[in-house]
Amino acid sequence: MSASFSSNDPALKLLLAFIPEAEQAISIDTVADQLSQLNLNGHCVEGTNAVAQLLAATYSEALAGATDADKAEVSQWMTMSARHGPTERQAFAQTINDHLAGKTYLVSNYLSLADLIAFGNVHAFMESLSAQKRFNWCAFSRWFDLIQHTVPAGALAKAGLKLIEIDLNAPAPAKKQVAATASKAEQATSAEPKAAKQDKKAKEKKQPAAAKEEAKIVPSMIDLRVGHILDVQKHPDADSLYVETIDVGEGEPRTVVSGLVRFIPIEQMQNRDVVLVCNLKPAAMRGVKSFAMVLCATSPDGNSVEFVEPPKGSKPGDRVYFEGYENGTPEEVLKPKMKVFETIQPGLFTDDSCEAGWYDEQKAFHKLLVGSQVCTTATIAKGSLK
Repeated sequence: MSASFSSNDPALKLLLAFIPEAEQAISIDTVADQLSQLNLNGHCVEGTNAVAQLLAATYSEALAGATDADKAEVSQWMTMSARHGPTERQAFAQTINDHLAGKTYLVSNYLSLADLIAFGNVHAFMESLSAQKRFNWCAFSRWFDLIQHTVPAGALAKAGLKLIEIDLNAPAPAKKQVAATASKAEQATSAEPKAAKQDKKAKEKKQPAAAKEEAKIVPSMIDLRVGHILDVQKHPDADSLYVETIDVGEGEPRTVVSGLVRFIPIEQMQNRDVVLVCNLKPAAMRGVKSFAMVLCATSPDGNSVEFVEPPKGSKPGDRVYFEGYENGTPEEVLKPKMKVFETIQPGLFTDDSCEAGWYDEQKAFHKLLVGSQVCTTATIAKGSLK
């Protein structure tokens, strides 16, 4: 069992490092300017996609796709990600960004070959992007950061890749532009007649104080509350969706649509406490409007999804907050242009003890609390939250 990986094929090197059994069993040669090739159990295939699919079929079948439809979609994403050139990369990044609005992974709700191969193919492109472009493509950047923190420690290095720091806060304006603007204003002011300057000063006194700088995005801007599921039904027009009626301590319960059919049986949805994101803009999902989002954890391999559970004794409407951000005030409704949830979500995880929380820019972990007690999952450790 041997393989020859092209020197410009980091995606396959990353995949091999992601599957320890394959890495131990297959000897690798690196060749220049040739198609990657794999000889395995009497099969010989060429090309990134074919090699990736054979590796997955042999060592990690779940990565190839859970259904025939998913497998076809995985193949489609891998094909799109292989297109090189600045124009193709720009178009692909935009496609991912649009596709992942409200989603975590490229295919369904789990990690697949599509994510790993696409990540390897766009790594150099992401490295070349400006902070402003990364912010503009917020969903694309969030996905990229999730994948690079999902692969095993050392896998990036084995693939010849490096960890890229992703900051989804809005970048500050360039100093040179600010200075140039100030200089032009000074020149214009100095050229004004004295009477005009006096009139201008009088007007400036009447002007209201300048607006404060835009507040930094912090997790307390998200309205998190304890909810209690009163009823749940299958969506009438979507096999993968539930429609829940959830008490969040208001006058009327909220209708919430969740894509959990494949992961949580309907009997486990009934009559239980959950954590809700309550200030997302309401969205129609296959004809049913959803007025909140149930917060769940996805396992690192993407095969399991569980509720983030509030501590015992919690009541509908109880505030859920991150340790250290107790005094923040949630936005009434999260404005899509501000990208609050998209900025915070890449840091939402469970730790080794299945406790939910948020990693800040310094990688400090802020536990998700109700009162002084932490929210948890049943079994998922180091899972992403969404």
